[in-house]
Amino acid sequence: MLVVFVLIMVIEGYYFMKRYFNKIDKVISSMLYDDFTVDYQFNDQNQTLIKANKLYYKLKEKDRDAVSQKMLYDQILNGLDSGLIILDLSKENQEIMLMNEYFQQYFAVPVLKDWKLMANYLGDFYELLEAREFTEFKTTLDIQVDRGERQTFVIQTSITQIKQVKYYTVLIDSIQRVIYSKENEAWVSVMKVISHELMNSLAPIHALAQNMDDILKQDKWSIEDQEDMKISIGTIINRSNHLQDFVDRYRKLTMLPSPVLATVDLNLLVHSMTSNYQLILSKKEIELKINSEPNIYAELDQSQFEQVLVNLFTNSLHALTEVEKKLLEINIYQNNSRIFIEFTDSGPIIDETIVSKIFLPFYTTRKDGAGIGLSLSKAIIEAHKGYLYYQLKNNKNCFVIVLIK
Repeated sequence: MLVVFVLIMVIEGYYFMKRYFNKIDKVISSMLYDDFTVDYQFNDQNQTLIKANKLYYKLKEKDRDAVSQKMLYDQILNGLDSGLIILDLSKENQEIMLMNEYFQQYFAVPVLKDWKLMANYLGDFYELLEAREFTEFKTTLDIQVDRGERQTFVIQTSITQIKQVKYYTVLIDSIQRVIYSKENEAWVSVMKVISHELMNSLAPIHALAQNMDDILKQDKWSIEDQEDMKISIGTIINRSNHLQDFVDRYRKLTMLPSPVLATVDLNLLVHSMTSNYQLILSKKEIELKINSEPNIYAELDQSQFEQVLVNLFTNSLHALTEVEKKLLEINIYQNNSRIFIEFTDSGPIIDETIVSKIFLPFYTTRKDGAGIGLSLSKAIIEAHKGYLYYQLKNNKNCFVIVLIK
């Protein structure tokens, strides 16, 4: 009986240990092969099994977070308006880790893993990366895509190494697409301003014309009707004159004559321009400082360029109207082949939300402003092969003219 009892105990112990290790083996196998589809519910009080179960659910939660993050990153990368491709350089044939939807659709390539297979689809682009031996660089390349016209692309690459794996990221974008996008954005903004200006005049003209038409249909006119007619006609004339002025300003902006160049002493030109404002500066208690290097000459259309100086100068005067410390500085200096003229004032800082709009035609924050001063100035400077921009310098507004000699 004792022998039988011991034998039963040994058999029971064997199957108990087998079931116990089978449970642990299942949990460990799930974690080992990243299979988190099973929900383990163990009633055992064994601490080892309980800890293994907790570890499984902890890794399962991390795996769920990792999947969610990957989905988010994929969504962000696929939402880019630029082509993106990431290669794993640690593999012998440069395995493609990621290719976003923009890249696939723009270059009409299938989803591939082997970089070498891209030679049949990417042509010059493929040969460029191979010739550069997957080093970091930034360049432009003319590519003919899908038998269309040749386009210029900006290509930028970078290398990232994580442990023993080296990743090669390639970002590519069409210059024409960027230019078109920016031009379209600018034209939409301009058309909003133009439509707003036109509606401000056409709406009252239409309403007043309708009112006059109703009065004219009457058999008799009262004194009030006659007064209404006079007011209506006066308002229509006023709004028509405003529209005429608006069109004239638009024509002035779009029909800028080519500059007639001559050698001009910039120091003399700036001092001559500011001398006309000495009375205004004194009356408004504005301090003017002109800092200039000697003998700075440039090839300019003096009349057009002086108009730019006047526009920037008067803008600064308006900015200083309601501040206590009124300081306007003009700096003229040369750095290698570039000439800089800076207008810096101590007026209120231009709001970041409108900085991108200040050079748009007809955009103004002043009630009496025409909204073409800065846009006209920018057009004149660009006609001189230079550029005009705004920056925040020493916490002050600063408009900078750059001329290239």
